[in-house]
Amino acid sequence: MSPLFGGKTMDHKHGPKVNEDDFVRVRRKDLEKLTTEVMQLREFLPRVLNGNLTEMLHKAQRAETKKDHLVQEQEQLRQEGLHLQSRLDAVQTECQKEREEKLLLREQLWRSGTELQQQADFCSGLGSAACSLLWSCSAREDTVTLWLTDGKLQSFLTVAAQTLESFVKSLDEEMKIQTEDHNSHEHQFVLALVGTFTNIAAVTCGRDFLSSSGHVLLDTLIKLLDLMKPGIFPKLKVLMLMALYNVSISVKGLKYITANKGLMALIWTLLGDGHWEVCLHCLRLLQSVLLEEDVLLLLGSSLLEPDLQARVSQLTSSVQPGLRVTAQQTLEDLQALQQGQ
Repeated sequence: MSPLFGGKTMDHKHGPKVNEDDFVRVRRKDLEKLTTEVMQLREFLPRVLNGNLTEMLHKAQRAETKKDHLVQEQEQLRQEGLHLQSRLDAVQTECQKEREEKLLLREQLWRSGTELQQQADFCSGLGSAACSLLWSCSAREDTVTLWLTDGKLQSFLTVAAQTLESFVKSLDEEMKIQTEDHNSHEHQFVLALVGTFTNIAAVTCGRDFLSSSGHVLLDTLIKLLDLMKPGIFPKLKVLMLMALYNVSISVKGLKYITANKGLMALIWTLLGDGHWEVCLHCLRLLQSVLLEEDVLLLLGSSLLEPDLQARVSQLTSSVQPGLRVTAQQTLEDLQALQQGQ
């Protein structure tokens, strides 16, 4: 018996024995057709596969490149985010530090403001007390004479005029009536200051000094009287008018005062102030003007204004006896001036 090999009967002499099942019968025509198709596939398949494969490879390469680019952008954005976060943390820390410093500075500012106000109140009180002493001392003629001899009065008048001007200009034009405080240190201070001027001008040597060397003070008084609204600080206005009147007793002083172009307009305004004492002392200043012939020649046209006589005439019906009498006298002087003209 022959041995089996691969399911086939082996013949020692002639090799494996072939079965009929190992062969398939195909017609020549079909074989040729199959051969043709295989040859066509061999020819066209590489072209199709190579084109698609190349395109796919390109797409894969582009996708890989884009992926790498996106990864780089993502990493860059992550780094920028970390940098911005770091900056944000630093800014927040700095902001918190500045906020704490601001609160500290605000507290220091509040304390400084409080201390400054306390110092201002102290200085105002001290100035008020010192000027009140000066006012009292200046009532003595020998004291004024001593001041003039000492030679320090000029610098005092300059500083005092600046102080008075600062006080009047610091007042709020719209709130003067509400903020007027006759008992405040500031008000008492300027009252005593102007009262000292008035007493100096009441002495012959004092008014002569003011007429020649106190021009800044005289100009300041006229300017500030014009700035102050009707009905405001009447006592201060009265002292200013008294100082101007005392200076007007000196012919030289009167000529200097009347040379001020705003004097007559100021007198006309103050006659309608509404406070009888202000009107009274304004009339006295006007009477002083009417007594000097040289001044009449200089101010004649303004003194003949009908409105001026009309305003003086209104005051002749005042309930205050002193004001009524002075107004009547002034009206007669104006009428006599008009008749003379």
